[in-house]
Amino acid sequence: MKKLIFVLLSVPLFVFAATPAERLTSALSILKELSNIPDSGAFVDLLRQSEGIAIYPSLIKVGLVIGGQYGEGLVFKRDVNSGKWFGPLFVKLSGLSLGAQIGVQNVGLVLVLMNEDAVKSFTSSNVTLGGNISVAAGPMGRSLSADTDYKLQASIYSYSVSKGFFAGLSLQGSVVQVDEDANKQFYGSVVSASDLLKAEPKTKEAIDLINYLNNLIYLQPNI
Repeated sequence: MKKLIFVLLSVPLFVFAATPAERLTSALSILKELSNIPDSGAFVDLLRQSEGIAIYPSLIKVGLVIGGQYGEGLVFKRDVNSGKWFGPLFVKLSGLSLGAQIGVQNVGLVLVLMNEDAVKSFTSSNVTLGGNISVAAGPMGRSLSADTDYKLQASIYSYSVSKGFFAGLSLQGSVVQVDEDANKQFYGSVVSASDLLKAEPKTKEAIDLINYLNNLIYLQPNI
């Protein structure tokens, strides 16, 4: 038990040493990996309806009866009417779980934020997923069902991917926090989380990621 706790506490120290700019570059890589999976058409369709996205390039899950997971990511807000994106806001995710589990898993995590409440939840400290904000596994397939309105079913849809395949992952009870240190490092000063999601991206890394998102939404044909 003590060994597991030590591992969980050590993960952020040796895995998540990337700068905020490097986090953006890694997030783009995970987004490309996810969107290139054959059954990711439903993800792209869902993205077209979304009001934001959160990407955790590397989420580490460690398990030995009691398990835990930790990841450092970022959020962009989307104005559906104008198509503009705002951010990034840097965030963290952590959680503990019980049950039969053993080993270490490293996945890329993409959360599609379907409404304003889902986006706002990432601007507050210590918001628990699955509490007031509903989270569900994202649908897979070449497209969404034509008669289903996913926007009415959950606030957040999650996709986790490892080595080109969808990976199962439960986020119920996970806690989202604003990464104050990363935001200060990236922007050079302390800015409120809500204000960061009102600012248009300016760095090359952020713009590259946004351009790829727009290519998915507007240029990729519906299947």
